[in-house]
Order: sequence, then structure tokens, then C-alpha cells
Amino acid sequence: MVENYTNEVLKAREVSQLMIKKEYPNILEILELMDEYVVSIINRFQNVSGMGEIDNYKLALIVSFIRTQLIVSEHILNSELIEVTVLERKQIELIARLSEIDKKVKNKETLHKLNGKTPNIGNGNLSANLKNMYGMFSEIAHSSKTEPFALLAVRLDNDTIAYSTLPEYNSTNTIVALNNHIQIFFDFCIYLFNFQEEFIPSYTNDDDMKLMTELIEKGKLAKLSVFDRFKK
Repeated sequence: MVENYTNEVLKAREVSQLMIKKEYPNILEILELMDEYVVSIINRFQNVSGMGEIDNYKLALIVSFIRTQLIVSEHILNSELIEVTVLERKQIELIARLSEIDKKVKNKETLHKLNGKTPNIGNGNLSANLKNMYGMFSEIAHSSKTEPFALLAVRLDNDTIAYSTLPEYNSTNTIVALNNHIQIFFDFCIYLFNFQEEFIPSYTNDDDMKLMTELIEKGKLAKLSVFDRFKK
């Protein structure tokens, strides 16, 4: 029984990937560029270790973000969109925590006040875009409203609603998830530019900026709303 269900899930994910490739072929190029950046960070940090409590905490957060980034990209292709939003909520909190740490360091405070506390998404710790996302993602994570379960729904022939135990591709929801994924990625990259300049003496942002430029150009061709700000 379990084996049969697992096989059905894998088949449904394959269908989702085929439909995405057919309807939005540029999405694959965009996800590949994002993942390429993440891999470059992994390689860059491979032989780096923190010099103290603060640096080690930051490195742990960055590694956690990178690992989840790759999982989210895969979930989008597989149309596992509730899982995507729950993980993206975690990513937003992680970015907020990095901002909180920097503020503590700047004010010469210790990190013990952050211990055991949920990251503060207010107080200027996040961009307006991420802060607006966070509330919606929390509703999904906590199952506090019924609307998000539309991501699990399928409409049957007799116009009734059922809930599928298998991932179902939906063009509109996939694009929303992708736009959110890219926005979070951009905010993380902005933080990483500054972090690497401080942490890696030999770092220059030439390769990173080249990749970002290519990503933006591909995004504009894909007509994703997250790239509208870059249009002239």
C-alpha cells in the first residue's frame, strides 16, 4: 500500500515537471541560475569556519538557508506548494535573524537575548516585500484559515471539490510560488554580498553580479512580476 502510494506521488511529480517545462520553459533556466549561485556559495565557504560565537551563528544560518533553497526549488517543480510556503516562511525568519544579529553586534550587545526567541520580522529586519509575505505564509503553516487548502483541491467533473493526496500542477499557483521564491532569494543575496565582503578578504562580487544580471535578463523574458522593477 505504502509502496504503491509512493510510486503514484513520484509519477504525479513527473507530470508536474513535464507541464512546467512545457508551459514555462524559462522557469528551469531561472531555477538553475539560482541554484548555481547557491553552489558557488557552498564552494566559497567550503574551507571557511567561524572565528567566534557570532560568526558561527551566521554561518549556520547561511548554510541552513542554502540547503532549504535547493529543496524549495525542487518542491516548486513538483507542485508541492504548501510545503514551499512553509519552508519559505522559515527562510524569511532566517533573514530576519541575520539582521537581528548584525544589530546586536553594532550595538555591542550579546546574543543571549535572541536565544529561544522567534526572529522579529518587524523593526526593519525585513524588506516590505518579505514582511507582507510572512503573514500569509504563517496562515498556511498554522492551518489557521481554510483558503490555503485550495492548493490541495481539485475540481471534479460534477463541479464538486475534492482534496488530492497527490501533487496537482496549477499554472497560477506555480508562478506565485516562483515569484515569492525569487524575492526571498534576492533579499538573501543582498545580505550575502555584504557578509562576504566582511568575512572573506579575497572576495569580489564580479562573478556574483554577472550571474545576477543573467538571472534578471532571463526573468524579464519569462515575464515574472518579481522582475518588473528592473524594466526600463
